Amino acid sequence: MTANAACVTCGNPLTDAASGRRYCSNACRQRAYRSRTSARDESPADSALPAPLDTFVGRREELAALARLGAEHRLVSLVGPAGAGKTRLAVQYVGKRADQVWWAVLASASDVVQAIYHAVGAHPLPNRSVRDAVIAEVEQHRRPLLVLDNCEHLLADVADVVSELLACCPRLRVLVTSREPLRLAGEQVFALGELESPPVGSDVSEALRYDAVLLFRDRAVSVDRSFEIDSSNVADVVAVCRSLDGMPLAIELAARRITVLSPADVLARLGDRLALLTAGPRASDDRHRTLRAAIGWSYDLLPEPEQAACRRLAVLGVPFDLGVASAVCDVPDALDLLTSLEQKSLLVVDRVAGHTTFRQLESIRLYCRERAVEAGDVSFVADRVVDWVCSVVEPEISSFFPSPRVVLRLDRNIGLIELAVARTAEAGDWARHALTAVATAWTSTPRGPRGAPTELLHRALSQPMPSPYRSVLTVLAAMHHRIRGGWHVTKRFAQESAAIERADGGRPGTLARALEVLASAEAHTGNPALAWELFDQAVELLRASDDKLARGMLLNSYGWTLLQHGHADLAAPLVREALTLVRLMGLPHMLNPTLHTAGAIALARKSYPEAVALFRESLEVGSEHPMDQFYDLEGLALGLVGVGSDDERALSLLTAASVVRTRYDFRAEPYWQDLLEEARLVCRERITAGRLRAAESTGERMSLAQAISYALTARPVAEDDDGLISARELHVATLVAEGLTNRQIGQRLGISPHTVARHVTHARTKLGLRSRAQLAVWAGRHTP
Repeated sequence: MTANAACVTCGNPLTDAASGRRYCSNACRQRAYRSRTSARDESPADSALPAPLDTFVGRREELAALARLGAEHRLVSLVGPAGAGKTRLAVQYVGKRADQVWWAVLASASDVVQAIYHAVGAHPLPNRSVRDAVIAEVEQHRRPLLVLDNCEHLLADVADVVSELLACCPRLRVLVTSREPLRLAGEQVFALGELESPPVGSDVSEALRYDAVLLFRDRAVSVDRSFEIDSSNVADVVAVCRSLDGMPLAIELAARRITVLSPADVLARLGDRLALLTAGPRASDDRHRTLRAAIGWSYDLLPEPEQAACRRLAVLGVPFDLGVASAVCDVPDALDLLTSLEQKSLLVVDRVAGHTTFRQLESIRLYCRERAVEAGDVSFVADRVVDWVCSVVEPEISSFFPSPRVVLRLDRNIGLIELAVARTAEAGDWARHALTAVATAWTSTPRGPRGAPTELLHRALSQPMPSPYRSVLTVLAAMHHRIRGGWHVTKRFAQESAAIERADGGRPGTLARALEVLASAEAHTGNPALAWELFDQAVELLRASDDKLARGMLLNSYGWTLLQHGHADLAAPLVREALTLVRLMGLPHMLNPTLHTAGAIALARKSYPEAVALFRESLEVGSEHPMDQFYDLEGLALGLVGVGSDDERALSLLTAASVVRTRYDFRAEPYWQDLLEEARLVCRERITAGRLRAAESTGERMSLAQAISYALTARPVAEDDDGLISARELHVATLVAEGLTNRQIGQRLGISPHTVARHVTHARTKLGLRSRAQLAVWAGRHTP
């Protein structure tokens, strides 16, 4: 204490002898104690710890993690989007503490210091500020915790007060709930996200292991005691929870509709969820009584540039990267905008394979899209998306093949390409419509094959456009018809592209591509001599190019065409060079077509083990574009038939690939089709009737992704008299090791849970294992 220090009760000066003391006498100390006690008794209700009337569901891991963080750090900010349950988790956390806890509700406050003053039960001090009074009260406790709830609208003031309190009160800990952090030194941010939702297809027992479903059931039962989750409604409940992004407030509001709507009805109405989810408890504050109000509170706090960004990004309806966001928000670099919105819990960041994308939770997106419609942003965003797509595509149209970086970027934004296609067609902007059609032809998704629909290509080609655009579009149309076996149409489009390129000049990459496609068409329409000449011309055009990928793809096409016409020995060196070039590029996902041709050459030479290895590698490296892999399934099946090790697996793979070909009208070249038919005949001769039909049925019911998983589960294992399990039993065992239930395994393989159980039992019996867990351990050790 300094010489002029005063007693905090009466204000009388303290002498030097009283240095280090706060009171001039015991009487003043007792009066201060009585004053503090009275202040606590008369403090507003907001200062009391909330006492929830509903049950706390889930969040056990988050609660434990928050407890650890709070024990180690003095300032923790619990942040998350509207309706994530921040306040509810904070209540549960502080309810487990035995120390002094103060709770300050700031949602309706305008003065942070006064709100904290009332919450801690401080009393006025003569000639001292309100902050000093708060500090004096806090310092009376050994391990105090101050909770500041709902701070997002007062962040600057809260940050200022909290930093001073923590500096002056070394024993104080602070927990803040907000939609964005305070950004103070030493602050630990605990981001609260969605509740975990079960995967699609979960049965009742599995679904009830997830917090989102448990919360839905709990809140539904609270309004309808007869409600239960059973086999008739579990799929709808899971779909509701997933559609609502696992956000607790939205799930609670949806569950309260169970009194008049079934889960299926709720699901059907979620397209208008902002109107549906309005039945919050009357005792709740206004922000938590409707989903619209909860999201609107966050939106209204944003400055205009961030509101505009939220609206425009909502129009996209798909995840987006920084480049797309910059174009849509009409700024050179949207990094600061996205960072701010992410910190305010209005964007979710996803990181996959080193690539960062952003997305809005669906409920937030729908709210912001409404605001976009009101502000007239929808057309503006569509035009910016068209600009972005064209800026990515146009620099690549003179290449033999677009760079893998560009293709990957388009693949990741395929939803935006669809928007751009629709916008340019609607506006009659046919030149840029052609570029959006090109973008579509360059992309693929896990659900569909690479390439544009026939109608889109033909419609685009019927409109006027610059000659470079028409050239690339006609060669893409030629490639489109080539894979469908339409050789005469392929030839016509390729000839048109080659004529444009020869007339314009200056685009050797596009001309080489047109000649390559035309050469393959000539080879299959009875003029192989001309085909070899055209291939040679294309190779010469790329000889001086540094584009190793283009040269590798051209040589692979040349080798594949030679192979189909009986020239395996001539094809082999071309394909070896192609493999070397593509491997040098360090692009494993681009190896797929070249590995396939190399495998086909191995088949022609009857080097079946080599063929199996090559097709397996092709399946592995091509996983980024699984729709391109039906050829590899067929090649692997042909290799297995040649080895003679697993005819049932081979027939299943052949059948699965055939389903894909039929669905997308992909016709095999005559050479390849003859090999496939011969392999099927061999399988039918070797496999007994019952097993034959089972193998075909398995192939028919598997998706392409499931067939690829089945093909790569393990290297072929022959069933023999030594007790080795069959390939199907090994595959089932591997899925058991992944933790899948019999029902999930059955769905993946297209068989019944009863059949799965039989495979599990047979595998255990053959291997001498006593439990399912032992089988899982065995599979983990014996599969790659």
